[in-house]
Amino acid sequence: MAACAPEKEAAKPAAPEPTSEAAARVDAALMHDYRLIAEKRQPNRYTPALPALPPMADDTTFLRRACIDLAGRLPRPDEVRDFIADPSPDKRARLTDSLTREPGAAEVRFRMLAEAFRVTDDDYKTVPWLRQAAAEDRPYAEIVAAMIGSWLKPSIDRDNVMRTSVETAYTVLGEDLYCAMCHDHPFNDYTEHSCYAFAACFTGQKEMRLPLDYEYPNGKPGEVVQPETLHLSRNYWPRLRDDQDKLMQVLHWITEEDQGKRFALVASLRLWSGLFGMPGEEVDITVGGVDPAPPWHGINGRSKPNFYHRSCFSGSPRGAASWIGLDMNRPDDFSQATKLLIEEFLRCGGRLGEFQRILARTEAYSRSGIDYNFKWRDCYLAPAPQIRRIPSEVIWKTLTAEDESTLPQVPEPEHPLRMLGRGSREWTDESRTPVSHELVRFMMNDKLIDQTISKAGDAEEMFLELLGRKPTENERAAILRAEASDQDVAWALLNTKEFMFRP
Repeated sequence: MAACAPEKEAAKPAAPEPTSEAAARVDAALMHDYRLIAEKRQPNRYTPALPALPPMADDTTFLRRACIDLAGRLPRPDEVRDFIADPSPDKRARLTDSLTREPGAAEVRFRMLAEAFRVTDDDYKTVPWLRQAAAEDRPYAEIVAAMIGSWLKPSIDRDNVMRTSVETAYTVLGEDLYCAMCHDHPFNDYTEHSCYAFAACFTGQKEMRLPLDYEYPNGKPGEVVQPETLHLSRNYWPRLRDDQDKLMQVLHWITEEDQGKRFALVASLRLWSGLFGMPGEEVDITVGGVDPAPPWHGINGRSKPNFYHRSCFSGSPRGAASWIGLDMNRPDDFSQATKLLIEEFLRCGGRLGEFQRILARTEAYSRSGIDYNFKWRDCYLAPAPQIRRIPSEVIWKTLTAEDESTLPQVPEPEHPLRMLGRGSREWTDESRTPVSHELVRFMMNDKLIDQTISKAGDAEEMFLELLGRKPTENERAAILRAEASDQDVAWALLNTKEFMFRP
């Protein structure tokens, strides 16, 4: 008798992909916070009920959003057709993976870092190094160490260690020391003396002295100040050793010691804001209601924001932080979503591209966009993206087809990019995406618009290229009724809200 053939082993299910698992954890934490806020909120005329979750965005909306956020460009017409025709259930995950590997994605990360660390065209060594670091997706801790602790310091400070230290606190730790540069502010956690002591960490072998007009009892005018780290917590305040480089100790304290979670929180919220916006934040209605104050400062991560105020320094719209006493290891001090962002950022080694990939894989990122709405006020990390104006660089690339890497870091004041919102890099995270009368006039009348529409293709191609979708039957009928030329259609599309905003 022939031996029985051995039974085939049952095929094992494929192991979940780590990025998808991480995205699922973030989704679960977002939903936990959303339900918690909805349960606790008592609706009345001042605090209306938390809105229902928006539905999933359609394919064209998601494609346009992902291309803008991750690769810094609009989707191509053939890309739109292929994506709509693809029936695969994992096509959104594959799309975001491919977008994060594009050269444009590295440029988006580079621009974010250049904004954070105030890189200008004078930093001729820093620009190529930082661009390469973004392209290679190096760990954020490595980038911070290079930008703060080496020759890559921004030239815009001109050896002003006070300014370097204050911007470092703001960029990396989310701490507002601007008022403390010149006085003790009643609503700030830091004194002028503590600000000078932190600046002393950045002087090398030079002494840091209090100003000659210093008038507080904890020091004398012109007195030498000893280097100290910021007192970020009542429970942890490391003393600096005299036998080691002070700045290296500060860098270690920021990225590896107890404050590593603070460092990760600020970085992860900066990346979150780039993909989701921050609907729970204050919005400046003077610039169109779409540009929140920087979201990683002045908020402690709970479901309700801390009290914070407008900085009195140079009219800055930045919120003053209130972190003292906040224990990042206590579950009641931080929302689950905020804690998960910290954990996932550290788990992926602080690699910005990889963390973007996790966020783009979430179900939250696939939902239809929400407008800034009072009803979302207490939802610090809403489980859906906020509708915002598209970045200045995307508008510019659409109009000129110019490679972003060839643009100056700080264009001249009269350059259209400045009107579109590109900042001067004088301060951290200075660029904005305002909606203004000047912008409307530019989009309607500027000669650059005329040059763009003169190259317009047929109407359907223009819809695909500018809006990422085909025209509806009503739109086709309207074009026929108006006997609109291709140039008329292109001009009209460039001046729609649908083009100007990312869904």
